[in-house]
Amino acid sequence: MASRECVVCAGELSGSQRKYDKPECAKRGARAEWILKTYGITLAEWDLIWEHQGRCCAICKRKPRVKEDGTEETFHLDHEHAQGQAGPVRGILCPYCNTRLVGRLKSADRAQSLADYLHTPPATVALGRVVIAPGRPRKRRVTARRKRTAARKV
Repeated sequence: MASRECVVCAGELSGSQRKYDKPECAKRGARAEWILKTYGITLAEWDLIWEHQGRCCAICKRKPRVKEDGTEETFHLDHEHAQGQAGPVRGILCPYCNTRLVGRLKSADRAQSLADYLHTPPATVALGRVVIAPGRPRKRRVTARRKRTAARKV
């Protein structure tokens, strides 16, 4: 019988393990699948962008904070929302810059940093190509009438 390997770390699988040998590998594998499905890039390409930016936010240059459990804060992969959720991947930002900076710029230096980031996105420079993120599928809205009907059936 051939030995089976973890798809992330190549460690040996035992018993009922299907793809991953440790919970950390399962978490990294799930993240890799999500990034590929949502943004159209691999985890290796994400790491390439991250290294190209100096392992910090592309706009404010802040490094990720270390949480109490010893893990780093998760930064966001930013992309243009040209057609709904779909658009070119631009770079990796801290949560603040990604969600609140645009429209609330407080200094000319940050505004210039933002302008430089939008003109020459680190992802395009690091990868040597423009990657169009396919975006998440739209959620189907449930009307109040359907909710009431479903509640009566239960």
